[in-house]
Formats: sequence, structure tokens, C-alpha cells
Amino acid sequence: MPLYLIRHTRVAAPPGLCYGHLDVALADTFTNEAQQVRAALPAVLPPVWSSPSLRCRQLAETLAPSVQLDARLKELSFGDWEGQTWSELDSPEARHWGNHWQTARPPGGETLTELVERVDTFLQELPAGDQVIVAHAGSIRVLLHWLTGLSLEAAFQRPIGYGEVIPVARPAEI
Repeated sequence: MPLYLIRHTRVAAPPGLCYGHLDVALADTFTNEAQQVRAALPAVLPPVWSSPSLRCRQLAETLAPSVQLDARLKELSFGDWEGQTWSELDSPEARHWGNHWQTARPPGGETLTELVERVDTFLQELPAGDQVIVAHAGSIRVLLHWLTGLSLEAAFQRPIGYGEVIPVARPAEI
């Protein structure tokens, strides 16, 4: 039973913007990108789940008339850093987080462990059968960790392209 993991399409944000939970608009290329995503999915679409973030929700609602929103699929919260560019965040605190991303917390944000726990809870409660999940690079990497057995470090090294569709077999024990 496959799960189709889909990252939202390109955003209309300045390059290098830290946006995590921040809602940002989609790029002008959205219509074409959404068509490419739909073409990569089965003709009969399984149930669609989405992060409530605008960039995911808009794609999900373009794919299907009925979408289940779940906040556990949101991107990692970068807290006080959201809305700033990474170059503006060049500080000892940001460098510490960059060097210890597996354990450190951005100010007012969440840790990787918290992201892993909330995505795991979502996955444990996901109904059986084929599903489409529209989410963010961070939450998709955590899903890949749980579904494929990749280490978190390996999962977070894997590039996740905008609008990328990743079919993953669902292990029997989940």
C-alpha cells in the first residue's frame, strides 16, 4: 500500500528566507507545477492529507475536492527566526543551531525531536490503505525516516524538490 509524499510547490519568498510555520504565497509557476504533481499520481486519487500551511493546503485542494488537514504535518517551527533571511540570522546562536540541528532549539521554535514525535503520532494514526500526504521538506524527511528506516541524518541529507512526489511502500507494522 503506497503512501505518496509530496512537497509543496515553489514559494514566492525571497531566496534564503526562513519560513517554517510562516505562511508564504506560492510562486507564479503554481498551476504548471500542480499539473505535473497530478500527472505523477494515480488516476483514482487516494485520500489526501495536508499540512494546514497555505503552501501545502493550496496544492492539496487543487489535487482533490476533499482534503484532511493535520497540523502535525507542518514544517519545523523556527520560532523567532521566521520571516528573516538566513544571512540576517548569522549569529553565534544560529551557528550553534546549525552545528547541533539534531538537538538544539531555535529561539521560540521547536527541536527536531519534537518534529519527529508529532510526525510519528500522525503516522501511527493514519488510516490503512493508500494515502497522499502534502507536506514540507522537514516533515517528509521524518516520514522517510519512519517509513524506510533511514537514519534521521541520512533522511535530512536527502534533497526534497518542490512538487516532488515520493511513492513509499507502507510497512505492515505501521
